[in-house]
Amino acid sequence: MKRLLIPALLALCLVALPAFSQQFPPKGDDITTSLGSFRIEVTNPNFANLFNGCPGYDSTKKIFQSPTLFDPATRIGRSDPILDDSAADQNGLPVGNDNTLVPESALMPPGSFGFGSGTREVHTEVRALKMTGSGMMVRGGVWYNDPNNQTPPSRISPGEVESHSGPGGQPANDFPASSFFDVFVKVDLPACGAFGFPGTTLFNTMPLIVKNDNLLSFPPKVAYLHDPTVLIPIYFFLPGTATPPPPNVPITWRKGDILGYFLLAGHGVGFSNSPSDQSQFNGMMSTQPDAQCPLMCPPPAPSPSPTSTGTSKTTAQQRKLPSVAKPK
Repeated sequence: MKRLLIPALLALCLVALPAFSQQFPPKGDDITTSLGSFRIEVTNPNFANLFNGCPGYDSTKKIFQSPTLFDPATRIGRSDPILDDSAADQNGLPVGNDNTLVPESALMPPGSFGFGSGTREVHTEVRALKMTGSGMMVRGGVWYNDPNNQTPPSRISPGEVESHSGPGGQPANDFPASSFFDVFVKVDLPACGAFGFPGTTLFNTMPLIVKNDNLLSFPPKVAYLHDPTVLIPIYFFLPGTATPPPPNVPITWRKGDILGYFLLAGHGVGFSNSPSDQSQFNGMMSTQPDAQCPLMCPPPAPSPSPTSTGTSKTTAQQRKLPSVAKPK
């Protein structure tokens, strides 16, 4: 009995060991489940009452809280491992099975991201994302253009994973690692409320930067959280008109009109829609601080065109944004 018991206990211990000594795998795709939610502050006074009576909208604070959304088939592409600041890093290399070219100049890392030139890393892309719940949808990657058909996206959501091992680190020590994505999404809102809101689609023109500093494997089970130091405006993608009952005046918006700003956004990669996973994800989201919007929010600006970053990483805060212009 003891001879049988000892190997079994050893096997259990090996299974329980954390994945700290793993190597980045070669180029490919990871398909996993995911959860997500977001919070938007409506700062445009023209639309402050547009969502009155809609689920999740606080008409006093002018803040819209989404339900927890679920995607059963999130697809994330990754490149072959490379070294930070190498030629492949700067010039770009194919990512995932769709071979999306992602150069360093296309990335906007969060502040203080990176462990030094020569550190092992992987370029990534959120290639397929379609989270739904309560008639709402957040979509990106191949679902960005059309919620019903997969097509090459007009805006990709690239990212990067960099090992904590630092310059000259060995492949066996690739994990743990830090990761971020520059996310571009469309948000489809359903009809709701007392003001006759007919539903619409929103979008961002500056990347919504989400990050996590403790990846232990591919695919991970982690929550990517919005960088609260960067305010990201969100706009109407489709024109529309709400027709409240008389004597209220109809509320009309055009494509490109700003609605407000993301206060919080999170993406739970590897989380299922089980009650326990939803409880864990929602608990993490409830402890996150909102991005702070001062009395006069900064003017909305479109996403900057990618430029060469030379031999050091450039954060979103350090890059100079172009002059204000209406998003296209």
